[in-house]
Parts: sequence; C-alpha cells; structure tokens
Amino acid sequence: MRLHRSILKASSTRAMPREKTLREDLLLKKWKIRRGDKVMVISGKDRGQTGVVSEVSRKTNRVYVRGLNLVFKNVSKNKEAPSGKIQKEMPIHVSNLALVDPTTNQPTKVYIGKFVDPDTGAKQSMRYSVSTGSVIQRSLDLTYQKEWKDGAMDTDPDVVNKITFQSVPGVPPFPEDVMRELQNRYKKHY
Repeated sequence: MRLHRSILKASSTRAMPREKTLREDLLLKKWKIRRGDKVMVISGKDRGQTGVVSEVSRKTNRVYVRGLNLVFKNVSKNKEAPSGKIQKEMPIHVSNLALVDPTTNQPTKVYIGKFVDPDTGAKQSMRYSVSTGSVIQRSLDLTYQKEWKDGAMDTDPDVVNKITFQSVPGVPPFPEDVMRELQNRYKKHY
C-alpha cells in the first residue's frame, strides 16, 4: 500500500524521519531540476526508468521521483496501514538523475542560457538541451491537487469567497494600539 507523503508524516515518525541537512559548502548553488520535470535515473537500482519529480529537497540535494526508488517500511498497524507495511518513495540524489530531452525522450545535459523576447525585449533564463539545443520548458505540476480531499477542518468555499472587510478611507483597518504596535514592531518592549 503506497501512501502520500503528507499522510506518512502525520501517521508515524518511523515512516517519515526528519531529513538531515547538509553543510553549506556541500549544497548545490544552481538547480536545473524542478518539480514537475520529467527525469531519467542514470544510476542505481531504477536505472533507465523515467518519472516525474514530485518534490525537491534542496537541504539534502535530493529529489523525490513519483513511482521510483520504492521501499517497504514496517510501521505499527493503524487505519492507514492495516498490514503494518507501507510502500514509500525514497529520495534520489540529483547526480543520479538527468533531465529528459522533449524532442528525443533521451537523457541530456542542460545549460541555462538567456532568452530575449523579440517583441517585448524581456530577458529570462531558459534551460536548453546540450545535445539538440531545444528548450526544456518549465512544467506546472498540478497532480497533487487531484489528491486533495476535504476534511473536517477545511473552510467551505462560500465562506472563503465571502467579503468580510470593507475598507473606509481615512479609517485604519485595526485599532490604534494594534497599529502602533505594528509600526514599532522592531522596538523592544521590556
């Protein structure tokens, strides 16, 4: 049984232990892999398989790829894991992954180049494939929204859309003592 990471965090500390962060000098300065990118594993037990990046951990230089590097973990029996075994995704180090070129579907090295829009003149950084020179677009990963379920503590949509504050010109939005405290928030009160 495979559970989402948010459920694992809430269910057991054994299932989701806290990640140890790396020293500052070992952290990557520039990241070319982002959430939602299609990547291929180039070394390890899942070598040659492709998947979509579901989470990036910049504190540990590791990436979670959906459906890859799966392990079984023994936890105490509960309603999420009645058998006491759960399957979870383990992180993969960034050096063991390569972005997939959208034109050839093969792993490729990437360089970041500046792109100037000819119409507006706006500059932006783009990822280019070294082998073919094609642009690797940033993709929006909205699959996690399909996994959302309304719970007892969620706010109803009509309450969220309801306008609860009407501003009046010349009247502060908070009482005067709160406004004074907000203005002097860096001043120490003893």
